[in-house]
Amino acid sequence: MELSFSFVLATLTDPLFLAAVVVVGGFFSARYWQQRSSLAYFLTQLLVFFLVTGLMLAGGVVPYHPGLGFGSEPRRLFVGALEAIWWLGAAWLAVGFLRAFVVLGQQPRESKLIQDLLATLIYLAATLAIIADVFDLPVKGLLATSGAVAIILGLALQSSLGDVFSGIVLNIERPYRVGDWIILDDTVQGTVIETNWRATHILTGNQDVAIIPNSVIAKSKLVNCSTPTETHGTSIRVKLEPSLTPAAGCNLLRDVLLSSTHILRTPEPGVTIKDLSAEMIDFELSYSVANVGAVDQAQNDLYDRVYRAVAAAGSKFSSRLAGSPRNRSLEDKEQSGIAERLLAGISLFSTLTAQERAALASQTQRKEYKPGEVIVKADAILQALCIISDGVLVGSTEENGQKTEIGRLAPGDYFGEGGLLIGESLNVEVTALTRAVIYEISKDALCPLLMARPTMAEELSESLASLQLAHRIALAHHDQKGHHESGLAVRVAASIRRLFSLH
Repeated sequence: MELSFSFVLATLTDPLFLAAVVVVGGFFSARYWQQRSSLAYFLTQLLVFFLVTGLMLAGGVVPYHPGLGFGSEPRRLFVGALEAIWWLGAAWLAVGFLRAFVVLGQQPRESKLIQDLLATLIYLAATLAIIADVFDLPVKGLLATSGAVAIILGLALQSSLGDVFSGIVLNIERPYRVGDWIILDDTVQGTVIETNWRATHILTGNQDVAIIPNSVIAKSKLVNCSTPTETHGTSIRVKLEPSLTPAAGCNLLRDVLLSSTHILRTPEPGVTIKDLSAEMIDFELSYSVANVGAVDQAQNDLYDRVYRAVAAAGSKFSSRLAGSPRNRSLEDKEQSGIAERLLAGISLFSTLTAQERAALASQTQRKEYKPGEVIVKADAILQALCIISDGVLVGSTEENGQKTEIGRLAPGDYFGEGGLLIGESLNVEVTALTRAVIYEISKDALCPLLMARPTMAEELSESLASLQLAHRIALAHHDQKGHHESGLAVRVAASIRRLFSLH
């Protein structure tokens, strides 16, 4: 009995046995901290490794010296297993240090590929050390044999290895990072969402994931739209009939660029004439947006503004089938002709007949404003509908003594319909950004039409109600409270009748 107790006590106090216990405990402790804290995980690895090393040295085992020492066969096997675990623990500690350093250094996600490569090399070195020091086997013969196997595998996996090594090169050079918008050979473009050993994953504009092999990316022409800044420059082409002079066309389209809130003011947008012939003038509108994702929205907004501005100027878009430009009569250049064209582009008066539109156009008043001149002050009730013929207007609000721009208006836009039709005040201040020409339709000009055709009140009320619900005119309805669609047109019609004394 005393012999058995002494044997158990000797085993429990054996440094090598304690080292094995520390290895098991350290493994479960590291597993606990692995997903919770990188720093605690690394410190646990470090503590376990030093404890195991100290206990092995105290037990007379030097793990980095070749040979298993002396003793019984079971003890030699136990010591060999412990030495192999020590070498794997050293590799484990080195890899843990690498990953903890990357996390603490706040390196990007794409560095995972380099981490995996270095971890593989570290564990490979530990395996060779185990073969040489623990099992005391020659490494040179193994390396010669593995070299022949590597040649065979390299030929069989040439394509995959090409992707892997291309991925290594891409991660070293880092032409892009996760989150960057890239364009490959002008065909595939999107946001990089992941990079790994074999391929790069790109989220396209259609919300599809394109998986591109790294070897293909290494051979492609790559454009990174997120470096050095996310600002992205682009352009659109507009072809007009030569009814306007090139200089007038440039001024018109430059006003369109200034009126858009989707493009940046710096670098300054510009208009360039790319071609000129008897059939057309080809303009290029160059501008910049905040990021690539805003290109489509800015382009749609510009095309809409260009269409309205060209219509307001009395010009037309060029067609390949169009013949020589028509000679316009002098009457088309008179005020009534310009005003009639402007009225034709306003949905509010879409129900008017040609005669009614011509009669209303003849009653318009033309006004000019200088850059910086205030056209309408905030909270004013306009007694006229204002249609922009030339120039750019800015709508702004003032709060705590600071003005905030909320929108811009270009040729073809209009404001003041709420004040004219239902006596509603304008909640913003309107200022001329450039030289501006505005045509006004007063209450006195609209009243004869309403008297001659009373049903026109219902038609205008439906159009105005639709505009209010859709918030088409941000200047007139920026702070407007929401209305329910049901009954809105009826209330607007009643307001029009009351304001114009219709029964």
